[in-house]
Amino acid sequence: MSLNEPLIDRKEDVYSILRTYYYQFPRFGGDLNTPRPAACFSPHIFGAGKSCVGENFLKFLKKFADEEEEQTKTEVFNKSSSGKVDLKIFSWKHFAENTLSVCFKLGESFSRAPFPRFLDALMYNIVFRAFRQNGRRKDAAHVASTIVKDHNLDDIIDYLLEQFQKQYLFLMIDELSHLSDLTAYYSELTMKQFVESDPGYIPYRKFFRTVYELLNTGKVILYIAGRTAEISARLSDARSSRVSLHMLRLNPFNLHDINEYIELATYDGKSLKDCLLPSDDLRYRFVELLKKKTGGIPLIVKNTLLALVGKLANLSQPAINDDNMEFLLDGVFADILNESGTFIIPEILDSATLLRYQFVLLSYQLGTIFPIGFATTLCGTRTYLMDLVATFGFYSEICETDGIDLGTKFKIGCCEFILRAHSNYNFFREATELFPLSPFSYIPDTSTAKGVFFEFVFMKIFCFRLLTFLHSSSSPIVHSAIPGIFQGSLLNRTMFLI
Repeated sequence: MSLNEPLIDRKEDVYSILRTYYYQFPRFGGDLNTPRPAACFSPHIFGAGKSCVGENFLKFLKKFADEEEEQTKTEVFNKSSSGKVDLKIFSWKHFAENTLSVCFKLGESFSRAPFPRFLDALMYNIVFRAFRQNGRRKDAAHVASTIVKDHNLDDIIDYLLEQFQKQYLFLMIDELSHLSDLTAYYSELTMKQFVESDPGYIPYRKFFRTVYELLNTGKVILYIAGRTAEISARLSDARSSRVSLHMLRLNPFNLHDINEYIELATYDGKSLKDCLLPSDDLRYRFVELLKKKTGGIPLIVKNTLLALVGKLANLSQPAINDDNMEFLLDGVFADILNESGTFIIPEILDSATLLRYQFVLLSYQLGTIFPIGFATTLCGTRTYLMDLVATFGFYSEICETDGIDLGTKFKIGCCEFILRAHSNYNFFREATELFPLSPFSYIPDTSTAKGVFFEFVFMKIFCFRLLTFLHSSSSPIVHSAIPGIFQGSLLNRTMFLI
């Protein structure tokens, strides 16, 4: 038995990738042969659909082309800081018919390329995957080796496009975090060109300098996916290599998306709707509850529905009703956690991780809205907040400004299943006990209310930092620890004055 998943609407995300490609070129009388290299980057939570967008890029293009077959232009409202609105001529059909798609991961298989230089290995993998993924598997390795050995980068891209009769190469490079693992095979990735504050940044700077050459051909639509603090540490990491990074939105599924998924997905040839819901009257409440429990994170939605199908199949009277709906969803929580736990618990468990979690959790509780490129320094490490958020299983939701979705601001989102997983895990227990598991209610706009609320939050942070310090320290002397916890803070200076 298997699940057949539908292509849920990712039009905004697919268009963002194409728009990033479009905006590489000067818009007013510039030279189209001198693009300003740019790529889309998705550092979102595991399970958000990063790989799905890339692997199904052509399917999405064809789907949107079929839906708007007679469309000749699309008005794209892209408000800049000055409020200017641009109109661009665009055709889904044009890209659907003229794009070659290549996807691969920066994993162990990448290093099997028979070339010692990273650039050559990258080009080998592009050619090799292009042939294998587009119906020419038999001679893929031989052709890739020969072409890379005898041609430069520009000629290789031209060769590929000519072979498949296309104008554009869509390239998805997934699992970017594995780039640091490839330094064992490609020493050039670790070679310094100037003094580096952190050697971990070097491979990513080298990567972008290589990517720049690809984008400079003007024929490559690049989409990069994968969470890594090194790439997200500073915007200058990309800019120093003359490559602009644009964050992809990848919002979680909304109520309409979840409803469409249940309607169109099939399990063993049968609609999920028919497997789970005996009547349409139940569907609206079920979809709302599923959104609340899962947050609309695609992987958790999928695993929850699969777990429910399995659970109902073992019942004598398999039926979801108003009385047992929430009970059944809660009952499959353990199964979901086993399937989705990889993005709930970070790899490194130390006091610094707890402090970062405190920041993310409190920002979620307060409903704070951040610029999409917001970076913060916590425990000596500067990181994009979008990247940090994903580390703990939280996600990013793009916010509207005056009713218009500009894709420039976001707030932190989470779901009941993730918060429950954190509260059940010893490492996060202190934090989740100190903070409630749902956003704070509205705070009245009065000085007294805000003052009381600030004191409440401040004391929560004080207690949490104290517990975090004691969690990582063997010293039993509490009072001597307090100045160290708040070293450099306003509180520490106040205590000193007292």
